[in-house]
Amino acid sequence: MPTFLPVSLPRQKVRWRRVLLVFGGALLLFQVLVNVLLATGGLAGLLNRLIPRTELRWRQAWSFVPGRVHLRDFSLRREEPNNAAWRLDIDRVWVDVSLTGLLLRRFETVSVDVRGLRAHIHTVTPKKGEPPPPPPRREKDPWRIHLKDVRVHGVHEFAWNGARLTGITEVSGNLDLQPGERILMEDARVSLGPGELSIDQDTVAHVEGGTAGATLEVRRQEPEGLDIITGLTEGRLQLTARVPSASAFRRLVPRLAELHMSGGAGRVEVDLHVKEGRVAAGTVLKGAGAPLQLPVGPLVLKAPWRFASDIYTREDGEERLGFKLTLGPARLEGGQGPAVGIPEVAMLMSARPPRLGSALPDVHLQVQAARSEPVELRLFNGWIGPSFQVESGRALLEATSHASPEKGRGEAHLSLSTEGLRAHWGGATLGGRVLLDVDAYKLAFQRDAVVLDGSQLRLEDVTVRTGGDDARGWDGTLAFPEATLALSPPSFRGRFTGRFSNAVPFVALLTHQGVLPRILSPLLEAKDLELSGTLSLGEAGAKVEALRARGQGLDVRGRVSSTDGVPSALMLVKLGVLPVGVEVGATASLQLMNPQGWYTQKTGEPVE
Repeated sequence: MPTFLPVSLPRQKVRWRRVLLVFGGALLLFQVLVNVLLATGGLAGLLNRLIPRTELRWRQAWSFVPGRVHLRDFSLRREEPNNAAWRLDIDRVWVDVSLTGLLLRRFETVSVDVRGLRAHIHTVTPKKGEPPPPPPRREKDPWRIHLKDVRVHGVHEFAWNGARLTGITEVSGNLDLQPGERILMEDARVSLGPGELSIDQDTVAHVEGGTAGATLEVRRQEPEGLDIITGLTEGRLQLTARVPSASAFRRLVPRLAELHMSGGAGRVEVDLHVKEGRVAAGTVLKGAGAPLQLPVGPLVLKAPWRFASDIYTREDGEERLGFKLTLGPARLEGGQGPAVGIPEVAMLMSARPPRLGSALPDVHLQVQAARSEPVELRLFNGWIGPSFQVESGRALLEATSHASPEKGRGEAHLSLSTEGLRAHWGGATLGGRVLLDVDAYKLAFQRDAVVLDGSQLRLEDVTVRTGGDDARGWDGTLAFPEATLALSPPSFRGRFTGRFSNAVPFVALLTHQGVLPRILSPLLEAKDLELSGTLSLGEAGAKVEALRARGQGLDVRGRVSSTDGVPSALMLVKLGVLPVGVEVGATASLQLMNPQGWYTQKTGEPVE
């Protein structure tokens, strides 16, 4: 009879079936357990205890496939030891996570797909003079977070302190993070669609579109800790945006924060390159806009604007960031005076390429105002009153400035010069050239006045024609340590010191008005005349008080005024050792007896 051996195949099938059933049951039980932990928040609580200073929450969560988790209304918040914090709020996210990595304190993903994100970052900047906070202590065996193939669709907003950006359509990249130790971000890409950039709830730009990319590699250094800015090894931002008002630049550029600009809507284009955390070669910024209004004290500057900025290389090989802001054609208006047309006002700036988020280093500034359009001086007759009236002449305005703020050096000048000046004062005809130089560093604007301390007035090639005594080819200089120009009503007051080539023009005017006898005029023509006093001009006339003049053999003190073209004076004139008192009012008179006592009685001013 044939012998039949037992067959074990069915028994092996049963064994494998049992193994598969047990494995499948365990896997199913694990999935049930995972879903229970997801649904009840138990997993979030466990992770919150395992990862210091971190809080995770979600409203709904489930997992149908091991390692693939679906979360709704997910939030992740982390607080740093220096009171900084960041938070992510996500509408929906699908995560393929490595389960075995969790056992090794690693949160590793194969892919992350996010739909709808809000990101908020809060940082703490030390106050001026305060040292930066120390880096956080190293964590023992910190968790490692490795997110691969991250894709975010639809960023509702990205907020950093007071700044807020909307319109980010897509973000992608890879992130490898070990808290407190290192951060590696590769192939980060951002796409920008229509959105808004606002600072402290004030919209500063309407973004039309753009792209950004960056690579970040940061490793902990002692004692600084993690330096994220320097770790930005390479990056580029390209965008175009509309600016609703020039006031936006006050928010974006701290150096312009005190300028109260309005109007000036325009458009800007940005191509920003970053290397090792600093603005790098290839950067190009440009923009232009409609006329803006810039208050300059009681006046208003109105002009369209345009700017351009890039990185250039100097002859010595050093790279510099250059910036040019141009206003023009411009008009300066306000008060009762005429408007001044200026073809162009340009501000030029250069600095070493700055570190992102830091002030510009080694700044050099230069401001240039092209020579203004001629202004007819007759338009100022309403300002200076009837005592002095301009018959003809034009004025030209020009400005220059350069400075190095960090080194505390620089100078700025506002210059006004005249051409073809011809004027009348009390029946005499005056001509010549006037040059006014204003120290712009001391220039200050008040509500209805301009402070002109430090100004200097030069008179060149002055002529005085009275029909009798004429003076020609005369020049002089007046310096005003203190001076104020009021605009409403128009008036001027200042304290002056000065030097003139001689006293001939003054003598010609005074003898023409009958203040001095003509026979004395040759004795008063002192050379190298030095004088000081206070000057007041207004609609009522002109007044010089505390007048003191000294020249060769001449010493004069007193006060002189002119109202409605009629002069009056009270002076003590010393010719060598001979003093003479002079008083002019309705009539002119000389005081030869005890003139010092007479002068003291009239003015209350003691005379040595």
